[in-house]
Amino acid sequence: MAQSPTVYVDELIDRQSLTPRNYLILGLLLIALLCDGFDLQLLAFAAPRLAKDWGIAPQALGPVLSANLLGMMFGAMFLGRTGDRFGRKRVIVVGTILYGLTSLGCLLVHSLPALATLRFLTGMGLGGVLPNVIALTAEITPAKRRAALTSVPIIGMSLGSGMPSFVAAWLVPHYGWQALFVVGGLVPLLIALLLALALPESLLFLAHRGSHREQVATRARVLDPGIEIAADTVFALRGNADGSPRRGGFKQLFAADLGVTTPLLWVMFACTLLSMHFINSWMSVILNSAGLSEVQTAFTNLALHWGGTIAALATALLLGRMGLAWILALLVSGLVGVFTIATTGFASATLLTLAVCLSGFGIIGCQGALNAAAGLIYPVSCRPTGVGAALGVGRVGSLSGPLVGSYFLGIGMPVQQMFYVPMVPLSIATLATLLLVLRKVDIRNEGGAGLIH
Repeated sequence: MAQSPTVYVDELIDRQSLTPRNYLILGLLLIALLCDGFDLQLLAFAAPRLAKDWGIAPQALGPVLSANLLGMMFGAMFLGRTGDRFGRKRVIVVGTILYGLTSLGCLLVHSLPALATLRFLTGMGLGGVLPNVIALTAEITPAKRRAALTSVPIIGMSLGSGMPSFVAAWLVPHYGWQALFVVGGLVPLLIALLLALALPESLLFLAHRGSHREQVATRARVLDPGIEIAADTVFALRGNADGSPRRGGFKQLFAADLGVTTPLLWVMFACTLLSMHFINSWMSVILNSAGLSEVQTAFTNLALHWGGTIAALATALLLGRMGLAWILALLVSGLVGVFTIATTGFASATLLTLAVCLSGFGIIGCQGALNAAAGLIYPVSCRPTGVGAALGVGRVGSLSGPLVGSYFLGIGMPVQQMFYVPMVPLSIATLATLLLVLRKVDIRNEGGAGLIH
């Protein structure tokens, strides 16, 4: 019996020429992460004014900040994984709606337990969106441009993380901390509607799951107008030639060379996220305690995210060329920036701003590069699972960040010396990255990462 003709969908994507539609999708995903970044950071910017209005010490908000990150851990590990079952687009839209609604809900509560509960649910939504955005981005781009283009939506996360600074500087003095939650609730709901209408599902996911055959055929013809598709044509991926539906499993994250790569990647995520959320959660409080005005604090804090945005732009250019060596360079930059703040950074406003910017360049920039790298390491069958697991395990570090900061504030540690604290996890992350570089783990080659033999 004659074998049915087979069309390898991933080959079609790899040899496609980028079109305005590709860039439109990248733009939509960038906007999705811009909202994600805003809602992730808005409580940190609201904390000083909220604590004053509620008559509580700023460190009392530590558990609330950690509840947000705990939600992100569960969202990344469980909602992220549902992207391998129900599709990347569905989880992105549902997650965006969830954190938009719960952000608005924060306007109605007046107690720390209620606020912590809502921020936990907000984190669930945020955590589910990110791994699926990364997976979808990797799956719409050709292999030769994948490392660079997968970094593009991450720019939105950096931009969004800095935007609460503008709201805090110009709206909060007039309308209170509630303005942050209004913006963080209404805008994501509008974006979720736009994504539901305009964002396509991953073609690789549809082919891998063997579903929506007519949609796959239509989109295959768009990628290659000259392609011949018969009634019995099988749509498959390389390595799954019969086109039969397959499900990725958690055990795939430890198969072959990934058995070493995955644990080291988790260490990098956990240590970098601990450092990042230590600084993000307490930067405003620390600067206020050091005597900076509300506006000065907002703009110095903004410098942190400017640095992260600059690094995200650089990552889009350099990750595909340098691979993990670029992440190593970012970690070293973050260490230099934090060390400068801890030693001489408070000598002048200019030096403090530059050191904070360098810290953001290294730490926030490294996390964005890690997000993109994780999307390149894992195959289609378990990509959101792999990225979500790395983010989920990394949230152990995220959860520790606000609590560690709360502890050192509580014991009265001098504010400048607090910047020595994130140097420890950053050093561990640097060592883990160096080990992967020495093992020649490459994220620049086709379709993902592996060892160069």
